[in-house]
Amino acid sequence: MKRTGEIALTIIGGCINLLFLLIGIRLNTVDYSALQTQLKATSEEQNLTPQQINEIVHYAQTAGNMILVFTIIIFLLTAIGLFLLLKLKKAKSAGVLILIAGVLSLPELLIPGILLIIAGIMALVRKPKEPVDSY
Repeated sequence: MKRTGEIALTIIGGCINLLFLLIGIRLNTVDYSALQTQLKATSEEQNLTPQQINEIVHYAQTAGNMILVFTIIIFLLTAIGLFLLLKLKKAKSAGVLILIAGVLSLPELLIPGILLIIAGIMALVRKPKEPVDSY
């Protein structure tokens, strides 16, 4: 049975998550001391206290780490699910992995999460057509 729809949706969702992974890597390579210095320089104009500046920098570090960890997990689940779907022809286990990746992706990115959930449900629900017996 051809599973072109599941494969296409999984690849599109995985590619969007891969782009988000690159954003997470970029957020982790930011020089947060320079960000803190820049925020201190503009704090007089924006009425920021030193505590608020530290909270902003801490939030940016935490967000970068969370994005990176979640996107790595989501990308691995998507890649393993795609491998199972393409090479091993195990649609049920691939559908479960892709569905899990989609649910994990929802809080982070809505569109790839929806695409992965649709692909996972399609992989679980679609069954090959049974031959019709002719009498």
